Amino acid sequence: MNQPVTSVSQRPKDFSEFVWQSHIKSILETAIQSALTTTKPLGHLLFSGSSGFGKTTLATITASMLEARIKIITWYAISKPSELISILNMIDEWDVLFIDEIHRLRAPVEEVLYTAMEDHCVDMVMPDGHHIRLPVSPFTLIGATTKLESLTPALKNRFVYQFHMEPYTQSEKQSIVRRYIDLQQIFCDDTMIVTISDHIASVPRQIANFCHQLKDYLIAHTSDTKGKINKSTHTHALTTDIRTDFRSRTALEKGGITPLHQRYLSILSESETDPVWLRTLSAKLGMSEKAIENDIEPLLFELDRIRKTKRGRVLK
Repeated sequence: MNQPVTSVSQRPKDFSEFVWQSHIKSILETAIQSALTTTKPLGHLLFSGSSGFGKTTLATITASMLEARIKIITWYAISKPSELISILNMIDEWDVLFIDEIHRLRAPVEEVLYTAMEDHCVDMVMPDGHHIRLPVSPFTLIGATTKLESLTPALKNRFVYQFHMEPYTQSEKQSIVRRYIDLQQIFCDDTMIVTISDHIASVPRQIANFCHQLKDYLIAHTSDTKGKINKSTHTHALTTDIRTDFRSRTALEKGGITPLHQRYLSILSESETDPVWLRTLSAKLGMSEKAIENDIEPLLFELDRIRKTKRGRVLK
């Protein structure tokens, strides 16, 4: 086996720090232990779920626990079968290949994966027209997708384990907030942790960004000339008018509603009971329909604020 993968930025580096998605962790830990015991590559994994929910983080943790190298690529980096074959030829036994947004792979590229995943080989067509089969080292493929429904059945069925990132509970979200608050060295009591959790979406990446913004605000408004923040200034900042000022600057409402969400809701409100088409929302917001579906509506559906009908979107 190779050396363990190093942690990336502030991502959790093992399951002790990744304190959420317990339904996935328990199965993964068992599968990893089996692979280590039998000294055989871990079965291929598929992670699905919204952006920012921790799919890449789980992949890096998995590689670390396997003491394996990980190669992280995005679908657009593999436009031709020859590019995938080149990547597979550089992979050593036990390596982990992580492909983000794997559902967007082109059909010819996807077909190369089939034999690589199952038979540890790739088929190539030579210039004279005859086929040859080249071996590749046994490896573990981890695919990530935000659109599970777009994955072809032929590829989906080749993953031994398929996990969907479930929405985070309030308790899990508070644990995530606490982790990133601590990483930013912000002194914060449990009451404030709950308050922050109530005013931010249940997306780890967004929580990490929010805590970074909070640290920047505190440094600018409550630190000494060297930028050092102590406990007393934090206590003041998080319990007085400065807290209100920070919330007004970030414009977060309960549940993580942002001004953009509010504009969306206002458009629906103005139509009263008539549904609003997605293309109408796109024109009024100045955003693509895809951006609205990916970046605005998931939170509103989660908070049960809107409903999708055959004629468009309506308020609930």
